[in-house]
Amino acid sequence: MRVALRNITKRFGTTLALENISLEVGDGELLALVGPSGCGKTTILRLIAGFETPDAGDILFNDQSVLGVPPERRGVGLVFQNYALFPHMNVFQNVAYGLKFVTSPLAPPLKGEGVGGRSCVQELLDLVGLKGLEHRMPAELSAGQQQRVALARALAPNPKVLLLDEPLSALDAKLRERLRLEIKKIQRSLKITTLYVTHDQEEALAVADRVAVMSVAHIEQIGPPQEVYHAPATEFVARFIGRGNLVTGQIVGRDGESLVISVGGKMIRARSAYGKLRQSVTVLVRPERIHINQPAENILMGTIRGIEFAGDTLWVHVEAAGTTLIAKANALDTTLHEGDIVQVGFATSDISLVPSDQRSPPTPSQEPSQR
Repeated sequence: MRVALRNITKRFGTTLALENISLEVGDGELLALVGPSGCGKTTILRLIAGFETPDAGDILFNDQSVLGVPPERRGVGLVFQNYALFPHMNVFQNVAYGLKFVTSPLAPPLKGEGVGGRSCVQELLDLVGLKGLEHRMPAELSAGQQQRVALARALAPNPKVLLLDEPLSALDAKLRERLRLEIKKIQRSLKITTLYVTHDQEEALAVADRVAVMSVAHIEQIGPPQEVYHAPATEFVARFIGRGNLVTGQIVGRDGESLVISVGGKMIRARSAYGKLRQSVTVLVRPERIHINQPAENILMGTIRGIEFAGDTLWVHVEAAGTTLIAKANALDTTLHEGDIVQVGFATSDISLVPSDQRSPPTPSQEPSQR
């Protein structure tokens, strides 16, 4: 099932929730919507599900408008952020509910609560770690267990479109990591077209075929996770996705295939075919691309101002070239201390020049993946 939003605008009173939003999710694709709270991610899901109606624009399933089609006839499975379980039904009954009947003309016939249906429900309960809790009532479950019931219930009818609104937000870190891999595996095996809303950028990058990064009411960039991370289209994306070193510089020349950029009076080189002399640019270098006290094409001298211990990683804050750069180092490195004078180095190919914050027109990478 292909899902497309065409020039969608939505207001709630005087609040603009979405402005001229267009995106497409390919058949069997998993697209993650990621952005800060209040940017419009959940509104997009509610529009697709049919719980809200756009003020302008159209919503298409396989090139057919679904405006006016009620939610129960859209063939959509939805996991709400607040679970929305039936309080009078036990775990098994909640999951099995969707198997009893189908009203959507967009979904295939389903089994009832016979042998096949019961087997399907039990398999889903085992998958999400609820084996043995079939007869518990929702009020007897933890928040994490309730969220897992909601996920299993949404998957039970084998929907053609799956909408996940922060599906793992109530779970502990270990379980989130395990379930996001299971969600991805299930989604790919069943080839369900999926929109996955999350504020967790790591989660979005891990599960998605493509990522749509949203600011308030707008989409800043759509692309594969690697592209969004390594080649952000705007400064907003560069700051929101991952930890990054963003510094302002000025192009002062060219050296072969590289631009020469002045940053805090120090010269660095960035591999780029674009850029004009004396143009101000924003330079992005990811922390994992910065090496301390090692040979490199670009080297800056600096002073360590702080070290964060994060288990297997050290985040080293180095004051250099009039700014503070964050480098990712091995936690076993015992040679680094606050106050040390060090050299930070990175390759010309490890630098990205980030456009000023303006919304760019769609690029080829914004096309849905075909699998």
